[in-house]
Amino acid sequence: MDVTRFVSASGIRAYLLPVETFPGHVNNIYLILDGDLITLLDVGSGLEMSNEGLERRVAEVRERFREEVTLEQVQHVIISHAHMDHFGWTGRFARPGGAEVYVHELDARVLNNFEERLVLASKDLRVFMERAGVKPEARAALEEMYRFSKDFFKSVEIRHAVRDGDRIINGYRVHHVPGHCPGQICLEVEDLLFTADHVLARITPHQSPASITPFCGLELYLRSLQRIRRIEGITVALPGHESPIEDLAGRIDDIVAHHRRRLDRVLDICGEPRSLVGVSRTLFGDQAGYNRILALEEAGAHVEYLFERGELRIANLDEVAREPNPVIHYEARRGAI
Repeated sequence: MDVTRFVSASGIRAYLLPVETFPGHVNNIYLILDGDLITLLDVGSGLEMSNEGLERRVAEVRERFREEVTLEQVQHVIISHAHMDHFGWTGRFARPGGAEVYVHELDARVLNNFEERLVLASKDLRVFMERAGVKPEARAALEEMYRFSKDFFKSVEIRHAVRDGDRIINGYRVHHVPGHCPGQICLEVEDLLFTADHVLARITPHQSPASITPFCGLELYLRSLQRIRRIEGITVALPGHESPIEDLAGRIDDIVAHHRRRLDRVLDICGEPRSLVGVSRTLFGDQAGYNRILALEEAGAHVEYLFERGELRIANLDEVAREPNPVIHYEARRGAI
């Protein structure tokens, strides 16, 4: 995929820079040129391959589109959300004399106090996996894998914590859309809407339960989709992965329908008591490595949504009351199927 240029109604140029941030994993980083203002939306993972890829894409903008721009000239960096493939190279720009960095207030803590966040998130994940039914030896391996993938980032000082509705840089409007990540934002630049990982063209963004990370979860995600669907005057949506989206409302409707089908499937699976491991395995099959964590979280987000509405109940409540942290088994409430 090559660099692609998009132009807003008044002539703001936005360049989609596809960058391989992890092996086999491509992010769309955006270079926004607005008069004398130079802004990056997301910065990649911080791995050498990602950093070099971003440098090459900016060089491509110079060569193919005759834009006189370098990374050293970037004045503003906007982090769409605090997932490593989007913010990992923030330190390159946040150093003294560098760019002004903006991130939503709910994700600012992740960048400002990353080591603290990693410790707490690892503990929350451990409890989640124990209750899900993951065996002790597998829990230890998955927790180590979770920490290892994030060990190369060090905290950076972020001075610009943004909120929903803020206008930043040159009037760009921030839309807070929690669900996929607590501080996930979309950025409205005239008739261009940068949707980051909130709305993608082909896959549905990963969901994890709020029991692991507050301000995540399917409930908030579905609400956030409807907020974005109501924005008027957007000619194209520019996501953090995959292709641009011309029919944003239609794509949102497809995503909502996908989750409704998955919720129905979870209710069907829980016609008899199931642990979260059992639900995940039925939905996604046996997964290995980090994909096992993702599958458990995705299943957990849907189970949590149904449990909060009383459509699932705990089948082994006596054991849960008696034991310190047992495996929880869920079953559909009679009449919910």
